[in-house]
Amino acid sequence: MKKINYIAPFVFVVASVQLCMSASARADIELIEKLDLDKDGQITIKEAVADPAVLASFGKIDTDGNGKISSIELANIKVALTEKENISKSE
Repeated sequence: MKKINYIAPFVFVVASVQLCMSASARADIELIEKLDLDKDGQITIKEAVADPAVLASFGKIDTDGNGKISSIELANIKVALTEKENISKSE
């Protein structure tokens, strides 16, 4: 019976993390779909002009410097910002 008491919270935490990750991934995909005029799955600097926040951060998001933002780069910047926020909170 004690195992069941530990399993339910664990399953809840795992499900919550999956839901958050899924929502974040959907947001990235929606942003790319919104800005990606040539439908190549990436955002160029010319396409980023339509979103001032993306345009202002383009150089930081485009970590490989190829002039395009991929879904992986969007996900990586979110992870980096979250880690930076967590460090700031702990200080």
